[in-house]
Amino acid sequence: MRKQLLGATAVLLGAASIGLAVPAAPSHASAWKTLDKIPFPAGIVQDVEVVSTGDGDAVAAAIISGAVHAYTATDGAWSDHALVRVDVNAEQLVLATDEAGDTAVGWLEMVNGDKRLKVARQTSPTSWVAAAAPMTPAGADVTATPELGITGSGRVIVAATIDDGADIDQRLIVNEWAKGGQPDTPKVLSTTDASNPTLDVNSKGEALVAYNFTGLINNVLTVHRRSANGTWNIGDSTSNSGNIASAPDVAISENGQGQVIYSVVSNNFYRVETSRVLPTGEALNAELVEVSDDLTSEPSVDMNSSGSALFAWISKKDGVTSVRWAAATNGAYPGAAAALPGTLADAEAPIARVGEGTLRVIQHRGNGRITTHQRNVTAAATPFVGTTTPAGFGADSEADVDNHGNAVMAGFTADGTFARFFDGNGPDVTMIKPDKSAIAGTSVVASWSASDSLSPLQQTTDLYMTTARWNQPGHGDPKLIRDNLIGTATSQDVLAGATYCFQAWIVDTANNGGGSDKKCISVPLDDTSLAGSGWSRSSKTDVFQNTWSTTSTKGRTLTRSGVQAKQLSLVASKLPTGGTVRVSWGNTTLKTISLKGTAANKVIIPIVTWAGLHTGTVKITVVSESGKSVRIDGLVVAK
Repeated sequence: MRKQLLGATAVLLGAASIGLAVPAAPSHASAWKTLDKIPFPAGIVQDVEVVSTGDGDAVAAAIISGAVHAYTATDGAWSDHALVRVDVNAEQLVLATDEAGDTAVGWLEMVNGDKRLKVARQTSPTSWVAAAAPMTPAGADVTATPELGITGSGRVIVAATIDDGADIDQRLIVNEWAKGGQPDTPKVLSTTDASNPTLDVNSKGEALVAYNFTGLINNVLTVHRRSANGTWNIGDSTSNSGNIASAPDVAISENGQGQVIYSVVSNNFYRVETSRVLPTGEALNAELVEVSDDLTSEPSVDMNSSGSALFAWISKKDGVTSVRWAAATNGAYPGAAAALPGTLADAEAPIARVGEGTLRVIQHRGNGRITTHQRNVTAAATPFVGTTTPAGFGADSEADVDNHGNAVMAGFTADGTFARFFDGNGPDVTMIKPDKSAIAGTSVVASWSASDSLSPLQQTTDLYMTTARWNQPGHGDPKLIRDNLIGTATSQDVLAGATYCFQAWIVDTANNGGGSDKKCISVPLDDTSLAGSGWSRSSKTDVFQNTWSTTSTKGRTLTRSGVQAKQLSLVASKLPTGGTVRVSWGNTTLKTISLKGTAANKVIIPIVTWAGLHTGTVKITVVSESGKSVRIDGLVVAK
């Protein structure tokens, strides 16, 4: 399966593994799945949203002929439908999830003559329960698309601007709905002149709201931060360099760092600017990302839990429309902007999404098509590669990534709602055997299992192994011991006095590779490798290596110097008249072991486990009175 064993194509699988240098996952050029129709009921689709909820799982929501519908996908298959809200001429759909099993959908509907935000949360793949009351107050209309987020505890947080047509002019409010409770009373963040709010929430309950505020001279950008205890600050301006020219977008990381992107007009030029938001809520002064002589609009930003951020926006320069992008590391402003290759004509509505691993996604639409670009950032030079739908898609689309390296996109045509999954995650591979820490034998069985959420598995497995001899400080380089192996088990001949660690590597049909964690087993040093006098060294067919060392004399010793170990065990025989031995490390007694018991050979008896590597001499001393039988078969030196 993989001819490259080590070198530039190899990666370490992490601290949880043994560091086997198995091949890196291949490129994802063929990882997009088929564009499938989500089997929503027939009707006119007005709005569509989609969120990733797990490894290849997703929830899609759509407004169809005024009603709110939802579909749930498991392992890439859309199977569970729910009518969330009957036809109420719903509009402005919003959808959010926390990837911990909580998903909520919101929409606007007329309630007693007011356009208000209503929210429902998913209770099962086919059931949604709406809050008893709308999330926005009576007597006022929501004036733009509301914003929705969910914390790790399932608390729904919303932001919206409202207008009562009289004294309330673009008031910005936030509201919350705790899981198991009812919506709170809305809080006012801005009493007037707020527009284009954007919200993001992390699992701790920290949140950022950014919005345009109409000032006396220029429009300015203001950011409010919610602390994990539920307190919103008074807001902070980004000190942007000109008049706000676009709606902003905001993102917050699990570490509390935030990013805001927006565009301004200054001296007849459009400027894309970003501001970092500190965990204290302070919005740092605007930093220039790019200048355009025509127009910049529709900025988008997303951050992952480690603080990496991805930005995208529309730029019109010299009459040419393109999607531009930039990236930022944790606690930093974005680097140089670049053009997104394969931008559609009349490009609009870019969506930036950042995965927890190496996946980066930017989606945009134009001329009735949707292009979704993905990039793997394991190598700095990896470009964005786009996949485009056929023509006929409407003026709405969405994309999301999950924490496992997969993505999903959705859009609609006159024929219905369609979605496509990106398989960027390798198979889940589990080593089943070896299932013992040591074996007094000459061969070891290695077995494993594998599954994949989005793609079938290739039929073969590569099996890697490392070896650490009893007098070596650690494991040697990994070796590919089975290439293109059919099946899920094999046996491997082993030598005495070594520890063997195994790891399976399997690739799916989307060319994503996945490796198992390590499974290790140690084979004892034979008793013939232990120095001592006065012992009977004899052959025996049912003991390790067909030899054992026996004595019934008190004070006899067996030693082995130059041992390098993290764990030691004794291999011996037990019998009803068995004696007792003391195992020492230098001058330190590790354990006194009785060999009295039901008759049995090749019994492996743990002695000690150390946190780190120890180097020294092992000494086995008979301490029982003469006449008691002691039969030593070997010494396990593990690491």
